[in-house]
Amino acid sequence: MADASERGLEAEPLKGEVAEGGVSKEKSCKEKLGMSKLLGWRTAAFLLSLFLCLVVVFAFSFILPCPVRPQYLSTWNHTLPDAATYDFLAVEDANEDKALDVFFIYKDAEASRNTCLSQNLSIPCLVLTAVDGTDGKTLWERPLDAELDWLECGVKGLGLQRTGCLVAHADNLTAIDKKTGEVRWQRSRSTVLNGNLPLISFPDLNGDKAEDFAILSYNPEAPSFTSIPLVFFSGESGEQIGSVDVDGNGVFGHQQFKTASGASYLLLLSKSGLYAVSLRRLASLAKLESALKDEKSWEEKSDTHTGLISLYQFDSLKRVMVVPGSSSPSLLVQTESSVSLLNTDKLKITWSTNTSALLSVPTFGQFDKDGIPDIMIEEDIGNKTKRVLVLSGSSGVVLWQMNLLFWTPNPRPASVLTLNTYSVFMLWGQSQGNQTNEMHSSFLLHPRNSQLLLEKRHPLQNIISFKAMLLERGRHACYLVLTGPDGRRHVGPDETETVILTKHKIKDDVSESIALRVSADEYISEDEVKQEFHRLRFSDKLL
Repeated sequence: MADASERGLEAEPLKGEVAEGGVSKEKSCKEKLGMSKLLGWRTAAFLLSLFLCLVVVFAFSFILPCPVRPQYLSTWNHTLPDAATYDFLAVEDANEDKALDVFFIYKDAEASRNTCLSQNLSIPCLVLTAVDGTDGKTLWERPLDAELDWLECGVKGLGLQRTGCLVAHADNLTAIDKKTGEVRWQRSRSTVLNGNLPLISFPDLNGDKAEDFAILSYNPEAPSFTSIPLVFFSGESGEQIGSVDVDGNGVFGHQQFKTASGASYLLLLSKSGLYAVSLRRLASLAKLESALKDEKSWEEKSDTHTGLISLYQFDSLKRVMVVPGSSSPSLLVQTESSVSLLNTDKLKITWSTNTSALLSVPTFGQFDKDGIPDIMIEEDIGNKTKRVLVLSGSSGVVLWQMNLLFWTPNPRPASVLTLNTYSVFMLWGQSQGNQTNEMHSSFLLHPRNSQLLLEKRHPLQNIISFKAMLLERGRHACYLVLTGPDGRRHVGPDETETVILTKHKIKDDVSESIALRVSADEYISEDEVKQEFHRLRFSDKLL
């Protein structure tokens, strides 16, 4: 049994531990007070952080507005009675709601009478119009003097949002703000009466912190000439800031191009082949300073007097297009009898495919899985029949083909990229079972189910312009159709009819379509193809 004195030395838990010699080790009052202060500070810090969190939540919930997604109508029509229109459709965000809006131009005698008279313009006048991409309602209208020569939207350096529309009409060059429709500036275009599209864009050349542009003038129908004027304009004010003559013997077309290293060039299409000249050199000759640079391998081939670089010699050259979405930019070259791919690093032809007369401008899209843009072309094979082909962008071999009936004018095909790295193609024509003058069809092609086309039949209309795209980042794939009389052919008041701009959601067409079998090699049902279309998710990434 333990000794009583030993029991007296045991610690009593509730009274503090007993030290040797019977002295208690209870904490002092100072220690207790320090601990109490520490706990108080911790409590205050916790309450303060909680209060700040509640303030932030309150601010984001009630004070800061939540972003509102645009609400779309799946289909809308913008109708203008007694009008004529032009082959022009552009899409940009005019009202800053993150959805693209639609720009087009028309001419009429009745619908815009008050609009024309409000600006003291003779009737009929031109009316450049922006409509809301979500519902087709008018955002703004800008009346202008007729006649229209050309029009380009998305021109950098113009307007409050630093892009706008430039219109060459009557004797004027007019810059229009895309947000408000107001005239930013208007200048006489006497120096560029024969100016041709596309415009050539430049970084700031005159120190006003706005991008500038240049217009190249030539007449392809005129006899051969040795020099053509390139005129530089300020994007901010429209004033002419310089000019230079370009050696343009036999030039009938041009294209701006940027090499893999970022050097900017002007491509010149001529009867003898394809040429290039440095934009840095042209700006320098016009006594304008720029940060542009040259491509060393190209400049080694340039003519010391003219600065022209012979890229390749082609017979019967028709068109040159920049192949999109490649780290090493290539050029698609079309002649009267072939389509070829020109490697711009080695300046050699990568592949060439023989073709007959093409009905429309080639269309780029992803058909196979190699990540290189493929090309859809339409050949006229006679008897109002066209052969539609998809050529491999890497080799030029035919990946897909079929025959369709067509009418004139023949709308160009289009494509929309998906998140699965392939594109959905859309084209126009008539199937062999739809040989009627009262209907024509649009077709949807799914590269992974190319044995079937989905055909939607439409009432017969005179399609002036057609465009497929996404109305918002990564979503709402749709297409636009502009129908009515051609403004370049119909000029009298008695020659106007109804002009209709229509937007359709692509997926809505799927359920209204019927299947057209292209190949019997592999069987796939109509329902399976439609389900594949409904599962698609689209990408706004450029090819």
